[in-house]
Amino acid sequence: MTDRPIVVGLTATFIGLTALLAVGGVVVHPVLLFVAIPFGAAAYLLSLHARGRLDDRIRSRTVSRAAARQRERERRARDRTRRNRTDAFGADARGTERGRPGGAGAAGRHRAGAAGGGDRMGLEAAYRTLGVDPDADEETIKRAYRERAKSLHPDAESGDEEAFKRLTRAYDRLTER
Repeated sequence: MTDRPIVVGLTATFIGLTALLAVGGVVVHPVLLFVAIPFGAAAYLLSLHARGRLDDRIRSRTVSRAAARQRERERRARDRTRRNRTDAFGADARGTERGRPGGAGAAGRHRAGAAGGGDRMGLEAAYRTLGVDPDADEETIKRAYRERAKSLHPDAESGDEEAFKRLTRAYDRLTER
């Protein structure tokens, strides 16, 4: 760099002023010690700049802070997703319905299916709940689910949460085959 000799000269000047003020603070008056502190800090920063380490320190701190902020954002997003799933489906972090192991949560369905039991709904009950014939195709099942979900959804006027959960379990049972 072309300005490096200037920065080195300024650094030497500030170091000299710091030393002079520190000695004056010990010999003449202690207030000069407090005046020497900003000169010492300026000399330190100028020496880091003259050696090219100031930029490295600032960049490494900025990068590490940015990485920490990114990790925090990702952690918050995972927590928010977990809370939303719990609120929407009544499932805890393991995917089991509150108070019922192997329940209707997304992961709980797969665990219950792998175990071959749990509170899985039978095919006949699922068809009955959705009000479709056993030979109905996927499109008919989907249409029936959507129509019934509109009326049973807990946010609707005549919504019934338990009936909506049964409907959702029936739909999941028929679409997983």
